[in-house]
Amino acid sequence: MDQVLPFRPFRDSELTLLDRMLNEPEVLGQYAWTGWSGRVNLRQRWEQDRLLSPDLSMVAIVSEDVVVGALSWRQVAYNAVSHCWNVGAFVLPEARGRGVVVPAARALVEYLFAHTQVHRVEGHVEVGNDVARHCAEQAGLVYEGTLRGAAWRGGCWRDVALFAVLRTNLPQQAADG
Repeated sequence: MDQVLPFRPFRDSELTLLDRMLNEPEVLGQYAWTGWSGRVNLRQRWEQDRLLSPDLSMVAIVSEDVVVGALSWRQVAYNAVSHCWNVGAFVLPEARGRGVVVPAARALVEYLFAHTQVHRVEGHVEVGNDVARHCAEQAGLVYEGTLRGAAWRGGCWRDVALFAVLRTNLPQQAADG
């Protein structure tokens, strides 16, 4: 991967952005805000592992070295020996509509296939979130079905569309790293 990635680890000075994400509903938006769930100590987690761990990681989406959002990936087990990555993204309200999510998501998928052994990367999109659905599809994830009543938000259970890409779906040069 010779190109400059459109994401990088968060810097200490950027943790206030993550505090905004956790404490200001309009930052995540109507489809991602699930309410306050207690104080998450991002500073402690950042000092411990820089928000990069085998189970859950988060990096900054950058445009000209300015943070405009975040990408995350977490491990999802399918059995005792098989897991995939579940990926997610958010963009700050002031950076939405600039086309930063799709290239960042594509690069993350390629990065995860190049640097881990997983065969599958998946993403969940709440039904009705047409912008996120379009971004998932443009990033190369394929709609696989609807998970009925899978996510609790806003006082009721919501359906979630499942998207995924397999290592074998990538163009050969991306799969080879």
